Amino acid sequence: MIAAPPSQRRGTRGFTLLEVLVALAILAVALGALVKAGSEHARNTYYLQERTLAHWAAQNLLARYEAGLLPARAGTREGRLRQADQDWEYRVEIREERPDAGIELPPVLRVEVTVWPASGPATDVRARVLGYLLP
Repeated sequence: MIAAPPSQRRGTRGFTLLEVLVALAILAVALGALVKAGSEHARNTYYLQERTLAHWAAQNLLARYEAGLLPARAGTREGRLRQADQDWEYRVEIREERPDAGIELPPVLRVEVTVWPASGPATDVRARVLGYLLP
């Protein structure tokens, strides 16, 4: 019995070059999407970590005003502080406000603390905390 030439065999059939290229193209698109999603997740995680640290820094500064450790006088102050091995810049705006109530109440001090990374512009705010103090 003589074996049939390869072009006449029907039982063994592999993938064509076109099928392999289509499969590789689909795999490349899927891996590209996976890498993009991973990098966006890492970027969002870093941003949320920054916002959390900035919020803690603002809360700590507000707590120092509430405890009387810093003088609460009307006006605007700016400065620099360190929270969790990161440098932050802040702005504290204090102003007198009269509560809007049906009875006469004494004015209170409105304290607004704004925090942003020291390496960035003041418009790149990461946290803003608001509190009220009795004079």
